[in-house]
Amino acid sequence: MKGRTLGLALLTLVVIVVAWKVSEDKAPQTEVSRSQLYPGLLDRLNEVERVRLRSGDDASVLVRDGERWLMANKDAFPADGAAVRRTVLQVASLRVVEPKTANPERYARLGVQDADAEDADSTLVELLGEDDAALARLLVGHASDNTSAPRHYVRRAGEEQSWLVEGELDVPADPVPWLDAGIVDIDTARVAEVRIERDGATPVVIRKREADDNFFALMNVPDGFEAKSKATVSSGGALLLDLRFNDVGGADAVAGATPLRTVTVRTFDGLLATLQDYELDERTVTAFEFATVEPETTGDATDATGASQTPDTTGEDMTETDAGNEAADDAAQDPADGETVTQRAARLNARTNGWVYVLPDYKRRMIERDFDSLVQPVEETTAGEDE
Repeated sequence: MKGRTLGLALLTLVVIVVAWKVSEDKAPQTEVSRSQLYPGLLDRLNEVERVRLRSGDDASVLVRDGERWLMANKDAFPADGAAVRRTVLQVASLRVVEPKTANPERYARLGVQDADAEDADSTLVELLGEDDAALARLLVGHASDNTSAPRHYVRRAGEEQSWLVEGELDVPADPVPWLDAGIVDIDTARVAEVRIERDGATPVVIRKREADDNFFALMNVPDGFEAKSKATVSSGGALLLDLRFNDVGGADAVAGATPLRTVTVRTFDGLLATLQDYELDERTVTAFEFATVEPETTGDATDATGASQTPDTTGEDMTETDAGNEAADDAAQDPADGETVTQRAARLNARTNGWVYVLPDYKRRMIERDFDSLVQPVEETTAGEDE
């Protein structure tokens, strides 16, 4: 009896061990079977000379220039090399999870139609080597939401079979995400004066007496008028605060053209930024130049006639735009990050010379304000009105 019980126990143990072994063997084999979508590409990453992306009306053409990457279809504006290398590595690292449809009529469900097909929402990614030899041509479709790991539906261009693959995949066809879109960043507290001039229009000039003033004063306000809103006037001081572009191109396109308007921004420590607007292809583009001037001395803000126009900050709550000025101190008049003003001007010129930029709409509204929109007639208080 004991022998039979022992035998059954041993048999049960063998069955459990065999089942466990089969289970363990099956799982690794499933993982191993997930081969790379592009076998051998990881060993050829240094051969990639050009990356092309296309989706709908968006297109990016990134080309290698030594250790740099440039956006060829944006007049060779410098691209984020780390982002390009990361994307190339992502494509080379994709691993197949399982095959999906090979029926072209069902491509749309996965988003893997040919990039030039009507209503296609795929992104064509091409990694090209010397003489544009194709190392990988991939149609990237929808992301799969059925797992915590990043997965996408893809199809190698020219093949019918589509696949579910695993791996990160950041492939925007819009050029701007590949670029460092920052132009300049000058804190409002450092700004002493902003001047906007356009032919045939009254110049808009706003000034502060000191860096820690909460508001800018509007200059040259005629008798019988006053600024409509100190907050609106003062918001112009944030024109160069975290200024980024929506698009960029070579400045040769506006060479010899007459600017629509000129904007100058002067800081208390002597940096002068000059912005000039031009009309190009039914869009307004802006060129930048930076120089140094004598640092601003503190005192009353005065208009062109020398009349004092001291900002009146009583009776009005500070807005978020102006709040940054409250924290200003003597350090606001010193060069930032250990740079001298001359070094800062040189660095900004090296970054912006040769380029014109499409600025965001909210920055354009600051630039395009006209003088009449900022003033209103002074309201006369009749006797007894407040009694």
